[in-house]
Amino acid sequence: MKTKTTQNKLLQFRKDEYDGQDYETVANLIKGNQFIAAANFIDMLDTSPRNHMENIIQKQPSLYNEMFPEQTGVYSEFAEEGLLQ
Repeated sequence: MKTKTTQNKLLQFRKDEYDGQDYETVANLIKGNQFIAAANFIDMLDTSPRNHMENIIQKQPSLYNEMFPEQTGVYSEFAEEGLLQ
């Protein structure tokens, strides 16, 4: 999984006056292979930076699927059991 390109794209916005530190935090979490922590951090953000970060990450499908499996149609066994009942 290539994450360097995604990190660099996120770091382009680190000098943003309001959300720059958020972009840098997510880039550093991705660099450390802490994908779930990065996804949880993104989920806590305001709408605009959250959507922008998700759009950047979506361009790397394998990383996006790792970070946001619930949004890609991947269900757990428990969810499948609930649908059958």
